[in-house]
Amino acid sequence: MSDEVTELWSEAAGIDKTLRVGTQDLPRLKMKRVEPTPFSRPLMFSRMARGEINLFTDLRVPVMKGGDDVRAALTEGIRQGFPASRTARIQAGPSRTRRRVKVPEVIRRWQGGRAILSVTDLHFRRTKFDDVIDTSALSDFNVLCTDPEFGPEFMQVIEMMTLVVSTAGNLTDNHADDCDGTNHCFLGRKLWLAWDRMEGKAAGFQDVDRDTVFDQAAFDIGKFLSLPSSRWFTVEPGQTLFLPGSLAHKVITLEHYIGVGSFHVALPGYLRCLERWIAHDTHDIVPKGLLCKVNRAVLRRLGVVKGAAAGVKERWGLEHMRRAVEEWAEDADGATKRTLLGNPFFSEFIETARRV
Repeated sequence: MSDEVTELWSEAAGIDKTLRVGTQDLPRLKMKRVEPTPFSRPLMFSRMARGEINLFTDLRVPVMKGGDDVRAALTEGIRQGFPASRTARIQAGPSRTRRRVKVPEVIRRWQGGRAILSVTDLHFRRTKFDDVIDTSALSDFNVLCTDPEFGPEFMQVIEMMTLVVSTAGNLTDNHADDCDGTNHCFLGRKLWLAWDRMEGKAAGFQDVDRDTVFDQAAFDIGKFLSLPSSRWFTVEPGQTLFLPGSLAHKVITLEHYIGVGSFHVALPGYLRCLERWIAHDTHDIVPKGLLCKVNRAVLRRLGVVKGAAAGVKERWGLEHMRRAVEEWAEDADGATKRTLLGNPFFSEFIETARRV
C-alpha cells in the first residue's frame, strides 16, 4: 500500500474515528479500491445492469460561463444563480447540526475555510445556475428527465439535480438512497465507502435515515472490509461517479468540494432497482405512490425506443436491459420469481421488456 493511501486513511480517521485502520488491514484495502477508468457508454450500461460502481475520469460536464477559472466561475455562479430568497439546508459543525441559510452565505462560509459544512439538496433546475454548467451528460440516459408526466416538483423529489458543496472535515454518515445516484466533481476530493445495504444491516451497521442514531451510525472497519460487496474510492476533479442504489455509503470530504449530484433511472439498471424497491423498504419509491409513476415512465420509454433506429437503442442501453432480463430469468430462484412476478409492476415490466 502506497504512502499516499496510508496518509489518506490516516486523514480520514482524524475526521471519523471508525475509519482507523491497522497494518493488517492494508492488503484488504488494496483489494477493495475502485480505480477510475476512461468513460465508455457501453461500459457504463453494462456495469449498471450488474449493479456495479462506475467511476470515470473523462465524462465531460463543462462549466459554460465564467472563463477558465473554474473555482471563480462556480462560486460566483452559485452566489448569483439563485433567487435572493432562496435558502439551502446545511449540515454544520462536528455535530452535523442542520439549519437553513441564504445561498450566498453558503459560499461565504465555504470560502472562509474554517467552518465545517455541507449542502446536498440545493436544486438548481430552472435557475440561473442551470446555465452555468452543462449537465446533459449526466441526464441523457435518465428516464426521469424525459417523461411528460414528471413536472418540476417531481424532479425536485426524485431526480434531484443538486449542488453538492462541502468543506474539508465534513462527514456524511451511513445512508442509502432509493435511486441509483450520479455525482460529478468540479473541485476538491472526497473519500467514499460503499457496501450492500442489506449486508451492512446484517453486520450491525446503522443507517441514519432508517435507524435511531443519537450520535453517529454504527460502523466497523473490520466488518466493512469483510463484506463481499464493500468498496472504497476517492472522487476528484473531473471524475464522475455512478453509484447503484443498493449500496449504502459514508463519505468524508478531504478537500473543499463543489460538485453536482442527481438520481437516475436507466433502462439497463431498472430491473435491479425494481426488484430492490419491491423486496426492501424505500422512502420515496413506494408502491402506492411514485413506483407506479416511475414504472409507467419506463414502459413509455420502452414503447418509444423499441421502434427507433439502432443508434437510439444504443443510447438508451436497450441491449443491456434485455440481457439483464434474460440473466434474471436464468439465475433467479423459483421463490424469488414467484414473489416478484406476483407484483403487477414487476410482471408488467418483464412482459414489456421481453416484447421489446
